[in-house]
Amino acid sequence: MEEPHSMTSPHRFLRLWALPAAALLLGACAGIDPRFSPAASVTPPPSTAAAAPIDVAATLANAPTGAGTPEVLTAPIDPLVPERPIDVDTSTAHMDLWARVRRGFAMPDLDNDRVRAREQYYATRPDYMQRMTDRGSRYLFHIVEEVERRGMPTEIALLPFVESAFNPQANSVASAAGMWQFIPGTGRDFDLKQNLFRDDRRDVLASTRAALDYLERLHA
Repeated sequence: MEEPHSMTSPHRFLRLWALPAAALLLGACAGIDPRFSPAASVTPPPSTAAAAPIDVAATLANAPTGAGTPEVLTAPIDPLVPERPIDVDTSTAHMDLWARVRRGFAMPDLDNDRVRAREQYYATRPDYMQRMTDRGSRYLFHIVEEVERRGMPTEIALLPFVESAFNPQANSVASAAGMWQFIPGTGRDFDLKQNLFRDDRRDVLASTRAALDYLERLHA
């Protein structure tokens, strides 16, 4: 595995703001689990009225005995359809996190030799992709919610795939640490405490807040 990159300079993150790695990762994930493949043939419903959020608990409670898994759990409303937004305050928000990520893509696509090289790299390593995806599932929901709350492109939620393979304990030869790979100085600049007993660069909540603050400042 390649050494994880680090949060070392504004120039790096200005490049990452347009990084196509998120799209590449989702393309590679499509070869691992069909749930991760983009819904290429979504047909909007005939009605333009907004659909009410699905109450999963009520659906389960009202399902007839022996009816099996309710349809709502196997075929939830498609969050890619604008007429049917996800209510992030209900359990429907958990039903297809990858669809939420795809829906929030806002960076322009790039097509060049470097992009194709990374596509090939990830596509030929399905086991590595699966391990990263399984590890990232512990943290991705929180990151997506924070990114959406700030109105940022959801590609940013996938940067830890590139930075650290979603490993909060990752270290680099440049002394970068954590899921977002902050070097010591940059971490201190964004209130990530580091001492003998504590290193907030390894704290998922604190480092995510700091990383998004950093990206917002650079983008501004």
